[in-house]
Amino acid sequence: MRSIGPSSILLLSLFTASPASAQEPVELELVPWANLARAIDLDFDSEGRIYVARQMGNIDIVADSATVLAPSFLDISSRVVYSGERGLLGFALDPDYAQNGHFYINYVHPSGPFGTSRISRFTRDVTDPNRADPASEVVLIALEQPNAIHQAGGLAFGPDGYLYCALGDGGGADDPNDYGQDPTTLFGTVLRIKPEADGTYSIPPDNPFAGSPNGERPEIWAYGLRNPFRIGIDPLNGDLWIADVGQQRWEEIDRWPGGLNTGPNFGWRCYEGGEEFNLSTCLPEAEHVFPVAVKGHPVTGGDFCAIIGGEVYRGGLWPRFQGRYFYSDYCVGGIWTLTPDGLGGYTDQLAAPMAFTGNSAFAVKPTGEFFMTNATQGRLFQLRDRCPMDRPVITPDGNELIAPEGASYAWFVDGVAFPDGDTQVIYAYLTGNYTVRVTYANGCIKESEPYFHLSTGTRGTVAEGLRISPNPTDGLLEVGLPSVWTHADVLVTDLCGKAVKASMQVSRTGAFQLDARGLVPGTYLLSVSDGRSAPRRARFVVAR
Repeated sequence: MRSIGPSSILLLSLFTASPASAQEPVELELVPWANLARAIDLDFDSEGRIYVARQMGNIDIVADSATVLAPSFLDISSRVVYSGERGLLGFALDPDYAQNGHFYINYVHPSGPFGTSRISRFTRDVTDPNRADPASEVVLIALEQPNAIHQAGGLAFGPDGYLYCALGDGGGADDPNDYGQDPTTLFGTVLRIKPEADGTYSIPPDNPFAGSPNGERPEIWAYGLRNPFRIGIDPLNGDLWIADVGQQRWEEIDRWPGGLNTGPNFGWRCYEGGEEFNLSTCLPEAEHVFPVAVKGHPVTGGDFCAIIGGEVYRGGLWPRFQGRYFYSDYCVGGIWTLTPDGLGGYTDQLAAPMAFTGNSAFAVKPTGEFFMTNATQGRLFQLRDRCPMDRPVITPDGNELIAPEGASYAWFVDGVAFPDGDTQVIYAYLTGNYTVRVTYANGCIKESEPYFHLSTGTRGTVAEGLRISPNPTDGLLEVGLPSVWTHADVLVTDLCGKAVKASMQVSRTGAFQLDARGLVPGTYLLSVSDGRSAPRRARFVVAR
């Protein structure tokens, strides 16, 4: 058995350890957007409407949240084999759809004993923009299937204007013909073609097998794949991302740089997820490209069964998503991200655990909204950054360390909880690396990067921190005093240092109430002193 290749070793190590250079994980919020049975793929037009392809052979338009236009934009269910891994599997609007009305689908037609994969072009109705003409079909590619599984189906247009099409190996894991390693067939490949206005297609001149005298199919851009159900193309650089469904042990994610037209061989069935599978008809190991990430099946200690890619987010709406590749698994249901780690590999992080399965496709609108289809739930979801705020940054003020505004705080020094470190401002009498964990009003929890503080204070300077709640407040603020104080002078200023509330003196009763109802909404600094020890300060927010 071959050991996993060097690039895979790096990724597997990242799955079990979070390097200091890794980006902070994102937390996804799933917003139900529309109900559509067997929602399998999606794309967007220039008006922002969502087109959702459904496995039984329909395409529907979602004009807004919960607004699905009726009847369907396209219904070709009578010509689609809908069973198991077959059906309408992939969908992409032409980049010039607004003008020419063309779109492309990848589906299984009932011709042949197991069906025939068709990549076809359809056209929008000339009189009704909410309908497509079912009679407008032009078949670009037809591939009769030898089995009822491994149909793949992904379609995507790249920034080069070419159409990329994913085709499975026909279910031949034990077939001696080894389709995935045979570039003279279209099985187990990603194709790259140029659709022409007359419904035909041409071969891009820089395709790796264009003009080859050896019989390789000139449409092929990449091969050595098992069941590349979903592909994604990075709109920034044209990188091709492939989520290739595994056989027995591993699911894998493959990547190939945009513009590098050398015909990568991703190894199936010689290798599965970087591990030897069947080397009987294989090229030397160096001729194969190994995955950038793998996920295990239960037999290898994982729980994946059918990986679902995947998009690199390049929208402007959610800055913390930028440059991350989002993917899922049909059986597990959660959503993960791969983030470049700055060392040539990727950090794998869970962004959203889920209680349901069946995620089927991702897509990003040009305006930055992010969506996902789910086939088993029959749902379209919008994906949002649940915690879009940045990590808190510690601000020093002498021996005081100040956290940004939040609902509650937990301070640590060298990884150990700082005594009474539950306030926004602490008196840092210890030398060491300080971090603060801030809980915000929406429930998000963020932790700062370490801040090294060289203390010039002593433990005797302060016994307890200042405790305030609720923060933010819209009225009365409860202020807890250090237990050793017998009285306190209280001053409230704005962030420019201007007093905004008359100073007052209170006798110690453990806590007192500060009436903030007369203050305009904003951020304020509360300073409390007993006249002997260092003042305690804390920021609070008035919000209404």
